[in-house]
Amino acid sequence: MSWVQIMGYISIVSMVLPVTLILSLKLYKNRCLAFLLIYYFSTLTYNLMTEKILELPDAYVKGFGIINNLLDVPLALLYMIYFTKSASIRKKIHISILAFSVFEILAVLFFGFTKDAITIIMGPGILLVVGLSFSFFIEQIKDVIQFGKAPGKALMSASTLFLYGCFFIIYLFWYVMRTKDVENSFLVYFYVVTLSSLLMSIGLFTEKKRFKMLEELDTTRKELSLLYPNEKIAFPHEASFMDRDGF
Repeated sequence: MSWVQIMGYISIVSMVLPVTLILSLKLYKNRCLAFLLIYYFSTLTYNLMTEKILELPDAYVKGFGIINNLLDVPLALLYMIYFTKSASIRKKIHISILAFSVFEILAVLFFGFTKDAITIIMGPGILLVVGLSFSFFIEQIKDVIQFGKAPGKALMSASTLFLYGCFFIIYLFWYVMRTKDVENSFLVYFYVVTLSSLLMSIGLFTEKKRFKMLEELDTTRKELSLLYPNEKIAFPHEASFMDRDGF
């Protein structure tokens, strides 16, 4: 067994972690994290196909790979609404998703379900995700440093920035320069996926702790409101667990 195959299996195991956490901790109740679950599940399924753990005809694997690439950026953008703090930014992301989806449809209509279409689509899409994730990463780091809050979000945004920053480099080598060094390209891809998945898993687990704390805060607020209906009780301002999906 080659080192590339070993890293391929390790990357698959690492991707199972965020999927398992989102399901077991019921984080999918947040719609943004539900989109993250779909994102990981789709990519995980494709990797299982490419590593021959799921044995399917090459035509099916190629077709699923194209669909996975087409869904990649829209799903990533839907997930990143999780980090928004204002309605105007959410609106801009929704518009970006719609515009990018139209761009994808036009590219597929013109070039068909081919590598050329994916090359044209993925470049701007990856740059869009990198730009947004960098902005959100800076915001979350500021929150951690200044207010000591939401370290889980900071880890999650760091995971996304690292993943797509590396993806852009891989994209340049694989789709633009058309490198023939397939083995090393896949090895780098597996390393990147493994590290980002582990970072995302730590972030998700940390976020669950914050969700639990906010749920307890909501319960305390309601109980005190019943005990002291005429008193105005101040609490730290945070969105409730079910409202924190940004939609």
